[in-house]
Amino acid sequence: MGSFMKRIFLLLLIISLGSCAILKGPIDINLSPMAVEEFLSKPFNNSEDIQGFNKSLPEGTRVRKLIKRSPRQHHKPDTIYNFLYKKSKISVYKTRFNQEFLLGGNVLNPNIELANGIQVGMTREEFFNSFTNLQPTTNDTIVLKEDKIERSFNFYFGKRDLLDRFSFTGKQE
Repeated sequence: MGSFMKRIFLLLLIISLGSCAILKGPIDINLSPMAVEEFLSKPFNNSEDIQGFNKSLPEGTRVRKLIKRSPRQHHKPDTIYNFLYKKSKISVYKTRFNQEFLLGGNVLNPNIELANGIQVGMTREEFFNSFTNLQPTTNDTIVLKEDKIERSFNFYFGKRDLLDRFSFTGKQE
């Protein structure tokens, strides 16, 4: 019976050590520091339209189209394109006149990177180093706003001072 108990103990030890080893790997950050105003005017490495997001978002991104029909039958419908990658979502509105507007998004995956290198999983220090004119703070949520174009970004930091997620609104020019 002693040998059987040793095997069970060894098996439980291996399982518990193995479950502790399942951590997210390190994140490679390529910072391109820029001013807050410059970032808010062009936060992505692509244009803020359907084609731009189709090209720049990671492989495996799904596109879900939501159609808003016009009460007049002869009008083309408006469409909302939701780009879905794992738990992240970015929405673009396309009018019947083929105008496209970024509505906003919520990003929880490190595979989606912003123009200055910001991505989920980076440290608070790396976040502040990605801006040339942003004063460090210890707040859990950092809000960046541009009043002229009515755009905002919210960055949420967790207990380990890592960026957990960020959300944003599109430009309202």
